[in-house]
Amino acid sequence: TAARISADTYESEVPVAYITSGRDFADALSGSPAAAAQDGPMLLTAPNAIPETTGAELARLRPERIVVLGGAGAVHDSVVTSLQRFTAGTVTRLGGKDRYETSAQISAAAFTPAAPVAYLASGRDFPDALSGGPAASRGPGPMLLTGVDQVPDVVVAELKRLRPERIVVLGGTGAVSSAVMEQLQALRWP
Repeated sequence: TAARISADTYESEVPVAYITSGRDFADALSGSPAAAAQDGPMLLTAPNAIPETTGAELARLRPERIVVLGGAGAVHDSVVTSLQRFTAGTVTRLGGKDRYETSAQISAAAFTPAAPVAYLASGRDFPDALSGGPAASRGPGPMLLTGVDQVPDVVVAELKRLRPERIVVLGGTGAVSSAVMEQLQALRWP
């Protein structure tokens, strides 16, 4: 489906193509707004092999560069190496020690300071971030993942770097508690 959406949406010679695992949701949630902000598609891969449909779409797209989302557990190093044949540019990996750090890395790579908006959603489940993805893409702004009761330090650091005009928290208090809201309200930047 991802390759078909890309084919229906993007002309060849895109500036970037994002690749993430089709087996887990977390990296794709943060990557989708980043890909949109950089005018590139989000394509899916298996952990150990590039699906034929994804390879065919990458060959058609001829991206200037490729960004792989997630660590080696999500997308094996051999897949990253194999992706080089689809671009004359670089293939880079954005993958932290967990989904929260990965979301911060994706944001840092795709969005500049003074972003108009940053979105935060639970990193435990996908519905809120999935629903907010189109809004983040229009922002444009990153989709950062947070814990239920605390914003991870790496995400706080990314928010301080971004200095967004506003922060939108997605989900009810069962997904993102009032403690997170208080933590966000205490953030200040010049």
